[in-house]
Amino acid sequence: MRRTLLCLAVGSGLVLIPAYAADPDKAADEYKTSGKKAAKGTKEAGKDLKHGEVVAGGKDFGKGVGSSAKHAAKGTADGAKVAAEKTEDVGEAAAHKTTHGVKKAGNAVKDSVDGHDEHK
Repeated sequence: MRRTLLCLAVGSGLVLIPAYAADPDKAADEYKTSGKKAAKGTKEAGKDLKHGEVVAGGKDFGKGVGSSAKHAAKGTADGAKVAAEKTEDVGEAAAHKTTHGVKKAGNAVKDSVDGHDEHK
């Protein structure tokens, strides 16, 4: 019983991981987070500069920009993954249809060479 439940839990986890990885909204969320991090760092830097703390302001600005760049890069990577998966799906569908058409054409040529009736 425990093995069955464990297998079920692991199996469902493995099914859900690719579904989460291919979430198109994930990239958009990362870009939103990127903008929020940049805004937060800039606001903190502005407050520090207002109080005459130039070095602390530079530090806060750098942290905000760095974190923003990290999230923007994650969003770009996630978007590229989704685009690659969608392209792969389209390519596989086209290959399937091409294979089906080639087989049909090959059978028609074979039937005409062998002299079989076209209307089976």
